[in-house]
Amino acid sequence: MKKNRFLAAFTACTLLALTAFGSFTEAAAADSRTAALTTQAESYFNFHKDTQHWGEAKTYVSAKEPFSYAVQYPVTNQAALDEQIIKTLKTKADAFETAYTKAAEEKAEEKTPSKYTGTLIIGYDSYITKDNIASVSFLETRKIDGAYTEPASWSTYLFDAATGKALTAADIFRDSYREKASAYALDYFQKHETYGKQLFGNYKALLAPESDVFSTFALTDDSVIFYIDKYEILPGKYGAIRLEIPREVFKGSFLTDPEEVPPVVEEPAQPEGTTEETGRVIDPNKPMVALTYDDGPSPTATNAILDVLEKYNAVATFYDVGYRVAQYPDVVKREAALGCEVGSHSYDHKDFKKLSASQIQADVKQVNAAFAKAGVKPTSFRPPYGNTNATVQANVPLPIVTWSVDTLDWKTRNVDSILKEVKAAGNLDGKVILMHGIYDTTAQATAKLVPMLQEQGYQLVTVSELIQYKHNETPKAGKVYGYSYFQ
Repeated sequence: MKKNRFLAAFTACTLLALTAFGSFTEAAAADSRTAALTTQAESYFNFHKDTQHWGEAKTYVSAKEPFSYAVQYPVTNQAALDEQIIKTLKTKADAFETAYTKAAEEKAEEKTPSKYTGTLIIGYDSYITKDNIASVSFLETRKIDGAYTEPASWSTYLFDAATGKALTAADIFRDSYREKASAYALDYFQKHETYGKQLFGNYKALLAPESDVFSTFALTDDSVIFYIDKYEILPGKYGAIRLEIPREVFKGSFLTDPEEVPPVVEEPAQPEGTTEETGRVIDPNKPMVALTYDDGPSPTATNAILDVLEKYNAVATFYDVGYRVAQYPDVVKREAALGCEVGSHSYDHKDFKKLSASQIQADVKQVNAAFAKAGVKPTSFRPPYGNTNATVQANVPLPIVTWSVDTLDWKTRNVDSILKEVKAAGNLDGKVILMHGIYDTTAQATAKLVPMLQEQGYQLVTVSELIQYKHNETPKAGKVYGYSYFQ
């Protein structure tokens, strides 16, 4: 690989000349691409304007093919610290060029005519405490023209400002800080007026004490600031998140504090049938029914359905199509985060009975890639139209699930008609109800159906839970669980 031009620019500058590193030459100012990137970078850096409390901000902009850079960083005029910061940026730039050189080579093999250029933008927050602990938090975004954009991601670095020594959480905290940070974060986000209803993904795991989130922080005299990447727990419109927790929350957890002696608490035994994700208790001896929703996700209808499920602490199974998973990954993450089961409904709803083995395998690969990008793994497969055969069973590596009650919601688009079909099915114990997660009328029917079923004594479970607790069976790949099974 050619020598990293960004690294070369850094190498050409001594630490004594760093103040000249960010200046724009007259030639660069005249270049339209550099001017456009400069404008874009100014908007991006504006996100950090009130959070740079240590060092002098310097900016480097270079808009040359194939790699463009807009980087802002602090200069402290302390040689050891400035050297550490430069090394950090060199590492980021090197990783960026390596990744996109490889991507460009792969694109070239496809013989596509479009250009392939990359842009790396880095901004920063910085703080310093009274006890001389300096924090620098870089926010990095990588872009590829005409291909894809990576989410903004944070990385933080702490230093002893006097010596330049790098510090870690272990140099500042006892392990108990993680439990305190996790408890505060979960309470804050779940109760937040705006965030509370829009949390998605496996946010409870991301905010668990062992999460890497709580290794990524900055210190001020009054707070500890944790950083959460874009799309991790909230829709992209909220961007990268700073979670500021008052220092008093961590009383006893700083190494400089007297160590706390925690009380001894005996954990109660979990009842049989308790699900780890939601704390729901499933009683195999009581009636249960599984609600399922095909063809999603939809940012409107599916989210409305999820609002209902969350309100009533209920779950369902969503059979999502791959191309919509790729369009709306935030919704899929929310399905999983609420303890719902997420299954595959193929990539684009082809009739699998009409496909060859190789075509089915190609679809499975494509849909799995879409789910992987959303960070969710499908647990079962619902064939489009409910059509299956021996070829489908041999080439889909998941349990194959159909249904036993069809609400015809796709046909009637009428709330009362949907409820009528459910009521006409009689005893619903052990049955799987088919609906579609893309219709507003289905969401409206769900708002009535969920409390109605709970009032009638039904436990709302996922398909896999129904198979496990009602039939004492672990779902098997390639096996069809259909109408007769769920009667």
